[in-house]
Amino acid sequence: MIRVLAFAACLLAVYAQRPEPCATPLAWEAHASAYDHGAGQNNRFRISYDGVNKRRRILEEIDAFTPGREFFEYLEIAEEKRVYIINQATEKCEVHDDQYFRPYEIPSNATFEGAHTIGFGLDESFEVHEWSDRLPGGRLTWIGGFTARSCVPVSEVIFKTNITNSITNHFYDITGGISDPNIFIVPTACKQP
Repeated sequence: MIRVLAFAACLLAVYAQRPEPCATPLAWEAHASAYDHGAGQNNRFRISYDGVNKRRRILEEIDAFTPGREFFEYLEIAEEKRVYIINQATEKCEVHDDQYFRPYEIPSNATFEGAHTIGFGLDESFEVHEWSDRLPGGRLTWIGGFTARSCVPVSEVIFKTNITNSITNHFYDITGGISDPNIFIVPTACKQP
């Protein structure tokens, strides 16, 4: 009987140490890279995220090593249910419907997948908690890594169908707030019929 109680106490202690989903910053900017596993393509971009107003701007970084490639700015405004795609060279704009704005946050029903340390030593490292939308017996469509102390997004994998049809995003040089709120103003080229 004592062994059963001791085992139950150990299980309770382990379960009590499991982190709860934390609240991510509501406004931030970062550099990022996205690897499309299906296309075998890596893109670098600058992202500005406004979680309060549900807006996101992605500005692809122009890369001299990919001559002839077009680079775009993506402006996602959830309230309008639209994504504006602007060619950086020509300023031509395409408007697409977007019914689903996926915020950079940990869902309240997320599954804790584990923790790991990024870096080396005590002074140059930080702990990351990984969360997913995995449900018991269900399919995984998202897994994200967030810093344990500040809940800042570090990485995410979005599974479209499987790992070969997924996108991995890494965020770095992250700063709090939005440096220029005017970047969320829809360009006039996008408002013309």
